[in-house]
Amino acid sequence: MSKRILALFAALFTALLVLASPAQAGNPHFIKNATSASLSGTSLVVKFKEAGLPSGATETVTVSATLSATYQCVNNGGKNPNDPKKTTINTAVSTSGEFKADKNGNITGSLTLSAPAAATVLDCPSGQRATLTVVSYTAISITDDDSGATLAIPGTFSGGTPIN
Repeated sequence: MSKRILALFAALFTALLVLASPAQAGNPHFIKNATSASLSGTSLVVKFKEAGLPSGATETVTVSATLSATYQCVNNGGKNPNDPKKTTINTAVSTSGEFKADKNGNITGSLTLSAPAAATVLDCPSGQRATLTVVSYTAISITDDDSGATLAIPGTFSGGTPIN
């Protein structure tokens, strides 16, 4: 009788083990308290952790946001000339990267969003250079393009100083 009970427990344990593994790998999601955004200069750095993936899976992760950026023409003295030339853009920005899940089905990483280069946005007169002076990132989200997991990152991340 004790052999039967032992065999029954072994069978139950094996069944639980088999059923538990797919459940962990079948619920991809970003870990909210391990996903964050911060400014680094005029770029937005998004650090993240995603769990619930199959071990070894390669995932394409995309970060997107709405960018508001102000560019100004600045003279060699670091000042805005008397006839200031500037422009503000409002545009969607995004970047993607590939990440491989570890043996526990987790990926961790970071992606960086940047504003377009100043010289590609504003054409300045001779003796002046186009300069990115102010940025603001809103409506930030991170998405795993393969698993479909997504997370919105609340807040507005702004930096820079207009030149007078």
